[in-house]
Amino acid sequence: MTFKRLNLTISLLMFICFHSPAQDMQKMDINGLLKFATENNYELREAKFKKIQSELSVKETKSNGLPKIDGDLDYKKYLSLPTIILPGSLTGVSGAPDIEAQFGKIHNMDASIQYSQLLFSLKYINAVKTTKKVLQIRELEIDKSEEELIQLLYSEYYNLLAIYKNLDIIESNMESLKLNRENVEALVSGGLALQTDLDKIDVNYANLEASRENVLAGIDVQTNNIKYIIGMGSDTELEIDTTGFSQQFSNAKFIDRYNDDSLDVDNLVDVEILNKNLELNATQIKLAKSELSPTIALYGSYAYQAQRNEFNLFNFDEKWFKVNLIGVKATIPIFAGFGNKAKISNAKIEREITQDRLAKAKQGLNLQYQNALMSYHTSIKNCRIQSKNVALSERVKKQEEVKYKEGIGTLTDYLISESDYRNAQINFVQNFINMKKAEIDLLKAKGLLKSFASIN
Repeated sequence: MTFKRLNLTISLLMFICFHSPAQDMQKMDINGLLKFATENNYELREAKFKKIQSELSVKETKSNGLPKIDGDLDYKKYLSLPTIILPGSLTGVSGAPDIEAQFGKIHNMDASIQYSQLLFSLKYINAVKTTKKVLQIRELEIDKSEEELIQLLYSEYYNLLAIYKNLDIIESNMESLKLNRENVEALVSGGLALQTDLDKIDVNYANLEASRENVLAGIDVQTNNIKYIIGMGSDTELEIDTTGFSQQFSNAKFIDRYNDDSLDVDNLVDVEILNKNLELNATQIKLAKSELSPTIALYGSYAYQAQRNEFNLFNFDEKWFKVNLIGVKATIPIFAGFGNKAKISNAKIEREITQDRLAKAKQGLNLQYQNALMSYHTSIKNCRIQSKNVALSERVKKQEEVKYKEGIGTLTDYLISESDYRNAQINFVQNFINMKKAEIDLLKAKGLLKSFASIN
């Protein structure tokens, strides 16, 4: 009985394992990540939705200048008919009292179609211009969001490459220690080395194992960070294709490709946005002033009216009375309680604020570019220094290894040289990634990042 229950439990577990929904797997390189991000990044999606809202606002504002046609059907039942006072002189008798006369009928219905068309309105013209300026700003904000997304994604992608490279370095060191342990173990067996030498190697190997686990965890954390940036759901498993990434480090050429320290700040998207805001401010001032201008509109009405003593309004054998009209109406603002004056002053203050923001932005963008250029040049120099340091520490490591095998050096010296070599490699990797990130920051500061991303 127990055996049957065990079989049943195993079968149930196998059913759950094979039929449980598996996570979706996505494998992407940097170009795939960029493509996915441009469609799913939350900030970029919000910017695109705001653009759609602005497009709808333009259509809504334009609709105020299009013809308006409305239909009305109005039924009224008089519980008491209206009374009108007529002069008694209408009877032809001098001094006759006034006549109280009721007019109309109990049941009344009006059926009409009204038409209106705006002919002239400065407020309408400036309102359309205002919504179009807002739309242009929203389009530029999408460009800005895309640039910021590319900068952030490349930065995090380079961080991931650094972690993978550090994993390579650690695993290479572990393999080297394994080989040396075998040699030392043979020496210990022959009485040519001490057991403490093996213990030292084991301690170093254990430290590398711990470092390797930390790096593997770092890969998972960094991958999750990239998933969040590109807008990928947590239920999707992401594998980032880093094929050939090691060649980026081994074939690195530290050539300074950006020596030009000039910057056309007016072509940067931040400045373009603020310039458009200045245009928007000017239009808002015109809009506020146009509140005082007259509005001219054409209107017309085509109506039929029925009056009955009984509720037989839809008996078309009885007469319906036609009432048609057409007219032109001019609305001239005269006094609005000084509210419009305050609105104009407020719009002018907004323009002054935007001008200050523009001046500050230009100064800040120039400073940002100079700092990015300096950081890029410094990182290239550091990469050259660290590259030489890697080669030097590797040569020292090989010398110490030979000296130990020949019995003229200590294992401690060799392990120190191996640690120095590993640290030099890791420092080079970090400086190399700093150089790549500095290049991204520099391209962003020059406004060239989108073209760089499309090439890569």
